[in-house]
Amino acid sequence: MTHAETEKALQDFVADAYNDSNVEYTVEDAMVEGFRDGVMLLPHQVKSRQWMAERESGKKAGGILADDMGLGKTISTLTRVLEGRPTKKDKAAGWSGTTLVVCPVSLVSQWETETKKYTSGLRVVQHHGANRTTDPYELERAHIVVTSYSVVTSEYGAFLPVAKDESKGKGKKKQSQDDSDDDDSDGIQKRLKATSKRGKQKDALFRVKWWRVVLDEAHNIKNRNTKAAIACCALDAKYRWCLTGTPMQNNVEEIFSLIKFLRISPLNDWSTFNTQIAKPVKAGKPGRALKRLQVVLRAIMLRRTKTTIVNGKPILDLPPRLVNVVECEFEHLEREFYNSVEQKVQTSLEKLQQGDINKAYTSVLVLLLRLRQACNHPALISKDYKKDEEAVEPKSASQQSNDDDDDDDDLAGLLAGLAIARKPCQVCQKPLTADNTWKDDVCVDCEDVYRTARRAAADPNSDLPPHSSKTRMIVKILREVEERGEGEKTIIFSQFTSMLDVIEPFLRSEKIKFVRYDGSMNKVQRDESVDKITNSKSTKVILISFKAGSTGLNLTCCNNVILVDPWWNPALEDQAFDRAHRFGQKRTVNIHKLSVPDTVEQRILELQEKKRAMATATLSGDKLKNQRLGIDDLVALFRATGHDDDDDE
Repeated sequence: MTHAETEKALQDFVADAYNDSNVEYTVEDAMVEGFRDGVMLLPHQVKSRQWMAERESGKKAGGILADDMGLGKTISTLTRVLEGRPTKKDKAAGWSGTTLVVCPVSLVSQWETETKKYTSGLRVVQHHGANRTTDPYELERAHIVVTSYSVVTSEYGAFLPVAKDESKGKGKKKQSQDDSDDDDSDGIQKRLKATSKRGKQKDALFRVKWWRVVLDEAHNIKNRNTKAAIACCALDAKYRWCLTGTPMQNNVEEIFSLIKFLRISPLNDWSTFNTQIAKPVKAGKPGRALKRLQVVLRAIMLRRTKTTIVNGKPILDLPPRLVNVVECEFEHLEREFYNSVEQKVQTSLEKLQQGDINKAYTSVLVLLLRLRQACNHPALISKDYKKDEEAVEPKSASQQSNDDDDDDDDLAGLLAGLAIARKPCQVCQKPLTADNTWKDDVCVDCEDVYRTARRAAADPNSDLPPHSSKTRMIVKILREVEERGEGEKTIIFSQFTSMLDVIEPFLRSEKIKFVRYDGSMNKVQRDESVDKITNSKSTKVILISFKAGSTGLNLTCCNNVILVDPWWNPALEDQAFDRAHRFGQKRTVNIHKLSVPDTVEQRILELQEKKRAMATATLSGDKLKNQRLGIDDLVALFRATGHDDDDDE
């Protein structure tokens, strides 16, 4: 677009914004034809019903429903499915009558369960697993098809080469990822039905002209260059919706992915978004850029929190949520061990800073990982750090290598699929050579630390590993929960699956029955764990790896949450707490955030406040000071003082 065309598109877009006027609702407004008897919309869901209908009128084709977790985004979406059906004219134009829901694997079954719970007469198909259909006609016969981001990514990979082959000879010039924001609607997304030539090719999702595509937990596509984001944008649909309680977690570039999926012109073009929004914010001049973005978001996004007032009352009248930061003081030997790890990490960091620190981003993350593990339990230092790759958020190599496109605000890493020319020491990340290697991928300088960590993994005089400040506190909290009486259950979250391994024997020793939920488990195993913690009176605890279970799960059966280690992204922490503190919870929710004072964890808690201010300002329209979070902030986490040298301006 030219500058004039861009300005015109923005003006037209803003002029078409939703008129958020006060509307009085009647009982009839809360009743939806197709819902089961007794199911009625709450006042804020009546508002979303009207807003979503308006966003599927005229030239508008969807938006972002960004309500907090637990406010009923699923019910609002089902209302739109029931009421927003295609006409004969729409079907004659080739549109199917089917809504595709894309969600994390853990929520696929839940979408079918919720649909059958609230509605009658809607046909739901789970499109997942090795035996999923290859026939697009079978998908079109359903009202709702539920699939996962991984299946969409896989089927796009199968579909894309064939689509390119079938469009050969048409003189189309191949576009780069960032220039293909129109997604080749006339080419790649052309409706191509299954034929005998194609056989059992698994790409049925891309051979349907969907009436509506809904991305649940839409922040899964926040990184625009990931295969999942590219695949979701390539789905063909009349209407497109993003459901997410956290439309922005770390930086404004995450909003671009949602805008691109929704095809909101002109900001769905990366060069336009980068020039008008991303670059000014990254340069520390966010004022006008964020105002532009806020204008757009007000038009395409409906956002309510649990404290939003409707008819003089909060949307949800939930029991209190009590957040308590619990300090876990090191014992003398633990402090000595942590200090020894910190000293080696600082030495390695100083060497990395002598070169290009940005190119050493992954090594810095691993050093930080080791410091965080030392706060949990010494034994974790002796484990291969790749076992805990969930503790950071993987970035693609292309994102890390592109200085213009890479914004390190999300403090993500490359631990998944890490490839370094020279294997580093497991503890300090120093490159290993024949002269400095001790054993087990550890350098001679870290031998003492490693031996101490190995000793901490097992006590020869006991069936239990030695306690740490964190495990002692976990046991103490669980005993207090047990003393409060019947019915109380607990979620234990950790970034590190290796820490969950350490916690398990202490639970067995206390005769506490527990289940586990982590990334190594398949969908069936995860569903079984959720069923046990929900329905078994004897199962009192669920151990969850933070990344696997921070979103989507409904665990109102639990009213206690222990966050073993703090995460620098407060939005993800809030999502984790919302597993318990959501609609249906009857008890006060007690949240215990464990933290060791005078360590890296204290600095992480301070960084959380920066993150929270950034997201709040962007989504609510508040003013924002210079808030760039990048490699400097990451390095600041290692500083003993723990404070950034920010201006007061």
